[in-house]
Amino acid sequence: MKVICNSVGLYVEALTRGKEYEVLAEDEEKDQIKIVGDNKRGRWFKKSYFVPYGSNVAVLVKWQFGDSIHDVSEESLEHIEITVLLSDGQTRWCSVCTKAGLVDYIERNMNGNGFLIENQIVVKNLLHKTVNDALIYFDQQNELIRSTKLLSYKNR
Repeated sequence: MKVICNSVGLYVEALTRGKEYEVLAEDEEKDQIKIVGDNKRGRWFKKSYFVPYGSNVAVLVKWQFGDSIHDVSEESLEHIEITVLLSDGQTRWCSVCTKAGLVDYIERNMNGNGFLIENQIVVKNLLHKTVNDALIYFDQQNELIRSTKLLSYKNR
């Protein structure tokens, strides 16, 4: 039996989201399966990290900034839109900012007792590598789709 990884959890060295794995054994009582991971070691994982073979697990293919960035530092107040392309043809978008940018935005826009920011990802700085690493992390944790909004869907 084969399964597809849907979330790597703490096992970033052993699992890859979207990759298929052969099930070596199953423990129904503990709700676990045993597979050989990317690190070539056999071990037990919770079944919740996987979906049945044949399931569509859309993974990050590429992304791009929607505008030029003037300040890439941790103190940047910019909010930059990005678009992401997933393996199933979805194009999604969100905004990225630094912690300083988030605090500034909240202070300027807080009205009332609460504040909601949808599809906003906070990163350490706006360097391409930092944003890329964050997007890969969220994708591997199966958090990227819920952190972004659908822009279009190209049926393949």
